[in-house]
Amino acid sequence: MDRKLAAILSADVAGFSRLAALDEEGTVRILDQCRGGIDELVSKHGGRIFGSAGDGFVAEFSSAVQAVRCSVEIQRHLFSLSGDIPPDRRLEFRIGVNLGDVVVAGGDLLGDGVNIAARVQEMAAPSGICITASVREHLDGKVPFALINLGERSLKNIPRPVLIFGVDWQQEKSVGGNVAYAAPLARNGKDQPSIVVMPFDNLSSLSDEYFVDGVVEEITAALSRIRNFFVIARQSAFTYKGRFVDVREVGRELGVNYVVEGTVRRGGDRLRISVQLVDAETRTQCWSDRCEGAIEDMFEFQDRIAAQVAGAIHPAIRDAEIELAKRKPPTSLRAYDLVMRAYPNLWGRRKDTNNKAIELLRQAIAVDPPYGRAHALLAWCHASNASYLWTEEPERELENARAAVEAAGSISDDPTALTAAGAAMSICGDQERATTLIEKALALDPNNAWAWARLGWLAIYKDEATRATEHFQRAMTLSPRDPLTFNMRLGMAFSLAMEGSHSEAIAIAQEVVNTYPDVSWCYRHLAAWSAISGDLKTARWAAQKLLAAEPGFTIEWYRALPWFQNIPHWQDEMAEGLRQAGLPER
Repeated sequence: MDRKLAAILSADVAGFSRLAALDEEGTVRILDQCRGGIDELVSKHGGRIFGSAGDGFVAEFSSAVQAVRCSVEIQRHLFSLSGDIPPDRRLEFRIGVNLGDVVVAGGDLLGDGVNIAARVQEMAAPSGICITASVREHLDGKVPFALINLGERSLKNIPRPVLIFGVDWQQEKSVGGNVAYAAPLARNGKDQPSIVVMPFDNLSSLSDEYFVDGVVEEITAALSRIRNFFVIARQSAFTYKGRFVDVREVGRELGVNYVVEGTVRRGGDRLRISVQLVDAETRTQCWSDRCEGAIEDMFEFQDRIAAQVAGAIHPAIRDAEIELAKRKPPTSLRAYDLVMRAYPNLWGRRKDTNNKAIELLRQAIAVDPPYGRAHALLAWCHASNASYLWTEEPERELENARAAVEAAGSISDDPTALTAAGAAMSICGDQERATTLIEKALALDPNNAWAWARLGWLAIYKDEATRATEHFQRAMTLSPRDPLTFNMRLGMAFSLAMEGSHSEAIAIAQEVVNTYPDVSWCYRHLAAWSAISGDLKTARWAAQKLLAAEPGFTIEWYRALPWFQNIPHWQDEMAEGLRQAGLPER
């Protein structure tokens, strides 16, 4: 029986069965493309493929260094091929490398040396590389990759624990003063940020483990529907279950920008879940929250937690991306960065910030003309100019909004763009089309707080006050710290006023005025509702504040807003209240 020492590279595709079930012929075609490049790379590094089955292969090398270099080149090659492939259809290989004694059987190799390589490959994350300590010993000074100690691991059918290292092939260390390669963290589409929900720590008994895992699965599913960022599949995240890992290591191994971590604790008949969102590169906390619920409502609680966490993480990631864009020098800004810079100015608080958003969005469109989200958000800004009467030509701004929606093109897979376009069309008076767009957004992302808020305004424009209240309440529950909270609160006040609860509406309007004194359009509502309720002192004070901020405001312009067309009785009531408050007719 012949034996020899060999470096064994074992690889297979993560989630191949799922990919084949989605599109068998397309997946096999992509696999064939990948294999052609892999064969060349193995040969180039002095290796030989001696076994292949289904989506995997096994290769031998006479050098551990060459085996690792080949592994890295394979992952780089696959990374370069993935750009035009939808994220959920990409083939991501796991690779394991071991150096050991093997049995030669004709053209085949057998024994523990091969088996360990296969088991180590199973430890790797998708697009990851893991190696054994026997390989690690030969790499010092010979490869420019960071090697991360993952500790000793027990491998199936291997009698002794094996020390495993991860190869951080995405970030090369400096060798000879040069950095040869630096792969970016995985972003998809228009530079989407990416996120992984890690297994939560169970601080209670083992009997609660199924519930803890269920919470993570529900949160992952809820985030996957958002589409504003790319979410790593649960199967990949759960390879980290039961071991401590640094978020920066997770970020590099999975190619993610953000990591969700959490704990679950049972106390008597109550469950407490703590969740935090962490920037994978800087390790800083972007957001955290704690939720409690009764054990008897465990599964309803699980669904509610998933919705709340997804709803809150959405704006938290958006805020983090905004700050990142702000730190970039103007010369390096791309369309995505320009849209991120526009976001804080989008929310209808002041004319000057709204116009700044328009300028940034136009720059984004100049960089990337087909960028649907930029066009849709531009439509929202033009519609805001008209709705808040920040222009002397509101009809022209409405026309600009309609044109921007048409220029957005196909936005059917982007809930944010659909919401922005729907909001713009509702202000333009086309409630039917607006409803279609907003409902599509919610079908894609049921936890989109902005979409629920806009559905609330649509209900107001359709004279459905009770439904409006429900929609605004859901929006605020999903995202209680949202930058649009003031808008949601005012929507709630508007729906209450329409139902005759003017005192409650006035209380909310006063709260918003005190918290956001620069939201000038709130004074319109406060003036009208106060006058209707007989409080002319407050009504006239609010009218004076409104004219100080918007000296060109007239009741005639306000009545002409197209979203009033389905609620003429409310249009008349608001106009009469504004007259009593002392605002000019024209």
